[in-house]
Amino acid sequence: MKKTLARWFDSDVGYSFRTSPMAMLAAAIAVVCVFCSLFAGWVAPHNPFDLSTLELSDARLPPAWIAEGSSKYLLGTDDQGRDILSAVIYGARISLVVGLASVLLSVVVGVA
Repeated sequence: MKKTLARWFDSDVGYSFRTSPMAMLAAAIAVVCVFCSLFAGWVAPHNPFDLSTLELSDARLPPAWIAEGSSKYLLGTDDQGRDILSAVIYGARISLVVGLASVLLSVVVGVA
């Protein structure tokens, strides 16, 4: 495995990837998304599944950059007062698990 990575790193594709700012930016965004989805419990400001913390008075708040928005909810809230940013982060976790499970299933079925 180490030799394969070293060979890819020294190849033309590896060089093109390392010297392309767009490729490096895309890789950084992908790493941040995976990190946030893996550690959603610590990264997300609120737990969208904890019904005891929901406030209906916080329903339909706009994002923080709009005048009526709150810095407590950066992307605003939905109809039930759940934080949209937290829902996106927890949704990324679910999407990552579904993607990995489908890849593992296809590997098992493809090999069998």
